[in-house]
Amino acid sequence: MRRFRKHQSRGPFVNSELYAGWCDWCGQQHQVTDPHHLGSMLDTLLSRDASVNFYMWHGGSTFGLNTGASLADDPSDGIVFSPQSYDYNAPASEPGDVRLDKYWAIRNVTEKHFPGNKMPVPRDSKKLGGITLNPRQSGLLTDQIGPDSFLLFSFLPHTMEELGVFEGMVAYQHEVKAPLEGVTMSVLGVHDRAYVLVDGTFVQVVKREEDTVNFTITAYKTITILVENMGYINYGRHMKDYATQYKGIRNVTINKSVWTQWNHYKIDVRNPQLSDKPWEIPGEVHGMPGKVNEKQLLPNGPAVYTDTVNLERGQLMDTFINITQSWSKGYLIVNGIMIGRYWPDAGPQFTHYIPGVWLKKGANTITLIELQSQEAAPDSVYFTNTPYIDGPFNPKA
Repeated sequence: MRRFRKHQSRGPFVNSELYAGWCDWCGQQHQVTDPHHLGSMLDTLLSRDASVNFYMWHGGSTFGLNTGASLADDPSDGIVFSPQSYDYNAPASEPGDVRLDKYWAIRNVTEKHFPGNKMPVPRDSKKLGGITLNPRQSGLLTDQIGPDSFLLFSFLPHTMEELGVFEGMVAYQHEVKAPLEGVTMSVLGVHDRAYVLVDGTFVQVVKREEDTVNFTITAYKTITILVENMGYINYGRHMKDYATQYKGIRNVTINKSVWTQWNHYKIDVRNPQLSDKPWEIPGEVHGMPGKVNEKQLLPNGPAVYTDTVNLERGQLMDTFINITQSWSKGYLIVNGIMIGRYWPDAGPQFTHYIPGVWLKKGANTITLIELQSQEAAPDSVYFTNTPYIDGPFNPKA
């Protein structure tokens, strides 16, 4: 309060953001805050006749491709990305269920200052669970590369913003004119993640700003680099710093020489544009696929998996889809609605909240766009009535 009066000598006390929890970051431990500390802070403020706004009172979900990122004050500490869940460990959770410890910590204080004004205790909503999915591969993201998705041919790679693409992915493709055998390749200025295919074989994942990563390739036809926009920095001084904010790549080198002549294609992750015809797995893979996080990369690159689940009217309720570590990183789509990004390799979020209004009686289509790796396992994707956003985490994923 004393510090407040240094900046505003008179007028009402207002705390416009009393933090009821804290935000999570991919690859970091789920944040949980102390309800007793929250109650104590509220008590102090109300004792001084202050007005209070909780941030957040109700957790939520960042649906679609709207999750953001943050860069530390020291850029060498790197960038962190927001998960799709914005539960925030708030008094009301992501689907609106009450955290009783925080609820009572707040209500006990409000009853002290406003006797008889008792907040009702909301009931948790009923959730759908116990349904196992079995997604099967139905296409590749590189199936989109062609005249309909073509953006530009240029001497050097363009950023996604220069191409007018502000979400999703862009494919950079070089047509090999003369065989490249056992050469050393580097992808420079990656923002935010690059998936490298050589003659259709998935050989390497390059993480943001890994300019020192060199890998050996042999190419006879094409070099294809799919680059993912994982979210823009959405607060702080780096928001207007284009050198930090741009998405895409800056350059590619072969044996330390800058490689030129690139075709650019827009990859639509909201609508994978699957054919009505049965999809056939491509034939022989040339060369050995690489690895990421000790997992074998998908042989032919980022792939689309689908499954259909039939529901009765009485099952149309809120649910969660749990995507286990049999999967790696990608996008979840339900009935054509982009739910958001999943990343079990990084954690701590494993379940994704699905509002019941987005389900329908009859056939419901579940689509996963897996960018890195998928290992067959029972119950690798399933509907559950319980959130799991505090799982294991890996900051190096």
